[in-house]
Amino acid sequence: MKKMRLLVAGVLLAASSVSTWAQAVKSDSGVYIGIEGGMNTYHVSEKDAPSNRNYSDSRNAGALRALIGYRFNPNFSVEASYLSLGNFERELVRGARRWNLKANTDAFDVSAIYKFTQFVPGLFIRGGLMNSTVSVQIVDEIPGSYRSTRDYSRSGNGYLLGLGYEFDLTSNWSANASFTRLQRLGGSWNDEATVNASLYSAGVKYRF
Repeated sequence: MKKMRLLVAGVLLAASSVSTWAQAVKSDSGVYIGIEGGMNTYHVSEKDAPSNRNYSDSRNAGALRALIGYRFNPNFSVEASYLSLGNFERELVRGARRWNLKANTDAFDVSAIYKFTQFVPGLFIRGGLMNSTVSVQIVDEIPGSYRSTRDYSRSGNGYLLGLGYEFDLTSNWSANASFTRLQRLGGSWNDEATVNASLYSAGVKYRF
């Protein structure tokens, strides 16, 4: 009987050790998903259609990001995400003539993330590549006599760089806040326009 109790105790101890090891492995690596929301600031430089003069403008819009990633260890992970940026709007009035531009962006990106576990635990840096499409609508009108609408889009590759902070809420859930610079939205524009963005976001992740 004593041997049986020792055997059972040994099995329970081994099972406990395996469970603890499995939890440790689970927390250090594996798949995760997340969602983020925030504010995006467009930085646009191009020619103003009515006057044909160069201008630079910054406008704020909402942003939503859905992501899936894999964490290889507590420091390094890789993410893929879909990002939707709200409308950039610009309107000019010249006498009776009104000119309105509205644009929004959809992007897919793949990025590598390094998260610090020493010095400033939770601080992370991000870098990656993205493919984005900027959809534009231009309305040129003189109310009551003339109206012209033009829709077009530009797609291309760019890159992103970011900095943020993440902290655990539970063993599976974490929260984060970050700043990401998005360069070359829509890729290279034929008319030498440049569209970049600064994204300020916060969100949550769930680790499986």
